[in-house]
This record gives sequence, structure tokens and C-alpha cells, in this order.
Amino acid sequence: MHRKFDGGDRRIDDEFSQRHFADLTRGYGVTARPEVLVAGTTFTAMAQNLVAELDLGSDQVDLALVAHSTPDLDCRLSAATYLSEELTNGPLVFALSDSGTCAPFTALELAGDYARRHGYRRALVLVLDQSTLPYEVEGTAPRGNAGVAVLLEDRRAGGLSVGHEVGVRQADLPASIDAALGSLLGPDSSATVVVGAGIDPDLVRHSGPVLVAETGYPCTAAWSLLAAHGVDADPVVLIDHDPSTGDLGYCVVGGP
Repeated sequence: MHRKFDGGDRRIDDEFSQRHFADLTRGYGVTARPEVLVAGTTFTAMAQNLVAELDLGSDQVDLALVAHSTPDLDCRLSAATYLSEELTNGPLVFALSDSGTCAPFTALELAGDYARRHGYRRALVLVLDQSTLPYEVEGTAPRGNAGVAVLLEDRRAGGLSVGHEVGVRQADLPASIDAALGSLLGPDSSATVVVGAGIDPDLVRHSGPVLVAETGYPCTAAWSLLAAHGVDADPVVLIDHDPSTGDLGYCVVGGP
């Protein structure tokens, strides 16, 4: 499920926030930008909307992860803490962001590891972008607020396979993408391939459809295409690369 959100109403121009951002940036060669300390949308607000729309009710989620590449808006709120209280039976919840735009792939990989180790049956991954950035961040800042909810359930064969590599340079991309596709698909696969906005679709040597995610939503764009496309008899492959971190993430969803 994919949703975009408006500017929001959580203000960060109060005295505490100004002091917090000044302290946070001091000593790191980064300057706080007071001109953007205005109302915005927090990851918690996005999580509340996504969980409400999922309408999980009393259905238990064993693990929840919040994946993002940019910082949250307000340190006084936490989407992970909200999920641990809102979801039935208080599941294990944590956030991750050190993989840049490939954070969703890291989250899915971790979800699979935890499920195998602890016998978890259901995991929720929230992928989030927010655009009110009080200080400069490495890479491209989002142009809007968006969230994607991925609910993973142990119900059938096939399902999900994830790969994640680090230290992939731009010059390595053609060979790395070839290797990723080869590990996920057979030679005659008709799968749809979704690539992040930073990947040239000409690098995807594949006979099936190739969809390119829109720019401006570093974490959510590729996953929004998965939400729009859905998963039917043919698998869907997602590939994304973050040139600033060198992370390459790829996965296949659905299929036999």
C-alpha cells in the first residue's frame, strides 16, 4: 500500500527544536536551516495513517520495521515506539536508515532473518520519506512526504527473495545488475522489473517490462510502483542503488 501525505501540522520552530537542531549539527560541518523549521509530517503520523488503513484489527504482527533514508522531523516522536504500542501484543519494532535508498531491502532481509530464527509468521515493513529537512543531508532530499506499507505473511511458497550488496560503484552497476537478475530469475522469465530513479533502465538487460521509479522519493518510489502493479502469477523484481552509500538492493516478489 502506498500513500502520499500533505505538509502536515507538526511544528518544529519552537525553542526546543531550534536548540536541538543547532546542537545536532554543531561540529559536523552542517548548518541548521531555520527557514525550514515549520510544520511538517512526522514518520509517526504516516505510520498511524498506514496502519489504520491496513486495518489489522486483532491480527498479530510479530515484527515491525521502519525504513527510511532521511531523518525524522521531530525527535520527540518515534514511529517505532508508536508501532510497539499500537500493534497487537507489542511486537519487536525497530528502525533502520544506514543503507540510504536501499533501507527497504535491508529491512526485508532482516525481517526474513528474524522470521527464520524465531518462527515469526507476519512482519510489517513501513518505508517512509519526509521532505522537511532542517539541515542538509547527503544525497537528494525528498520532494514530498510518502509512505509504503509492506505486510509479509508466511502463507505460500515462492514469496520473497532478497539480496543486498555494499560498495557497488557506478562503474560496477552493469555487471552487478546482471548478476542480481541472474540470481533471481530464469533466462526466459517474463517478470516485471522495477528500478529506482538512480538506475538507467538501459542497464537492465531483460526481455520483460522495465518500470522506472519517479525521482524525488528516494525510499518509497520503487515500492510505490510495486503497490500499483500488484503481484500476480508473474514475479516482480525491484532493484535500487544508492551512489552515495554504494548499497545495491534487489528482491523478487511473487512467482512460483
